[in-house]
Amino acid sequence: MSVKTRRNNLIKSLPEKSLLILTAGKEIIQSEDSNFPFYVNRNFFYLTNISQANSILVISKTDTIKEYLFIDDYDEKKEKWYGKKLTHEEAKQLSGIDEIHSLTNLNNELREILKTISYVYLDFKMDNTYFNDAKRNFPNLKINNVYPNIVNLRMIKDESEINDIKEAIKITHLGLQRVIKELKTANNEMEIYNAFNHEILNHGTHEIGFPSIIATGVHTCCLHYPTPTDQIDKNSLILCDVGAAYNHYSSDVTRTYPISGKFNDLQKKIYSIVLLANKTIINAIRPGIMLKDLQELTKKTLIQGCLDAGLVKEANELEKYYFHNVSHHLGLDTHDASDKDKPLAPGMIITVEPGLYFKEHKIGVRIEDDVLVTKDGHEVLSKEIAKEIEDIEKLFIGGNL
Repeated sequence: MSVKTRRNNLIKSLPEKSLLILTAGKEIIQSEDSNFPFYVNRNFFYLTNISQANSILVISKTDTIKEYLFIDDYDEKKEKWYGKKLTHEEAKQLSGIDEIHSLTNLNNELREILKTISYVYLDFKMDNTYFNDAKRNFPNLKINNVYPNIVNLRMIKDESEINDIKEAIKITHLGLQRVIKELKTANNEMEIYNAFNHEILNHGTHEIGFPSIIATGVHTCCLHYPTPTDQIDKNSLILCDVGAAYNHYSSDVTRTYPISGKFNDLQKKIYSIVLLANKTIINAIRPGIMLKDLQELTKKTLIQGCLDAGLVKEANELEKYYFHNVSHHLGLDTHDASDKDKPLAPGMIITVEPGLYFKEHKIGVRIEDDVLVTKDGHEVLSKEIAKEIEDIEKLFIGGNL
């Protein structure tokens, strides 16, 4: 699906005499002469295929539909310092929008367009201060949030989006293969953290989907462990919650490995319960089911496994050892734009990530896969990444990575 088709689908959801305004976002100054890395507003990218800061999309819907894109002017001096900016022709080719204008003309042109407009749609999550000057002379405008309209579109992935996520998963797989190689000699978590990031950045992506979570020992029981600086205990587990991004589309995969190359009895017992939950939830995925249904099935499966294994005595103990949701949507954002009250439908991509966290045993296990909802059920996009106990242990003794 082209970005032009996406824009058309969005505009269909808006009333007559509407104006849509979306910004790519602004660069944030880090120090006197440098900025923080720029991350484009994903809604803007979804509709334009452009990742450049200070770019603004404007679409008016009156008797006709008119599209405009406002971007920074070419500046030879700035290019020498900060790199190349899109020309008007390049922006036109990427976006499919013919009307490319200088950002300096935005307010004047907006004031003209607003003379025929009754409703304005903005993304309320973004900085919209640039719109204040233009709207001062139009106090009767009705300002609305376009975010819910875009969410309804973004939840269903088209073929190109699915392919980008598949590519991101392939790169993530390469990173996890590197992790297993490095575990044989690594002494601390940071070595593994750096090895994974280095590997994926060398294979077709310049972007990490989210900060890699590399945790060993007791830290495997911290969901978003932020400081991978500890020494590695060779008898513990390592939990890798990681994901490369490709063309801004993120993967999100978690694997838990025995650093020694072989699970001990308690590790194997806990891992087997989580693996069963992972498979049970995946098998339940189909159009019409709700995320909350998957969560209830997860809790039911995990507590029964813990009771059967003698890890807990009462069902109400589960919340101590499992305390997060089993799934979220995946796409341009790792936790992608979604309406969790809507049932699953073909084209949605979700994660499946049950876990158990026994801090007293310094054992945390999470197994996460990325799953596409199909018209007949589901497709596990991350199925090539080993998760069976036997397959994982084979990797550590020279098996096929």
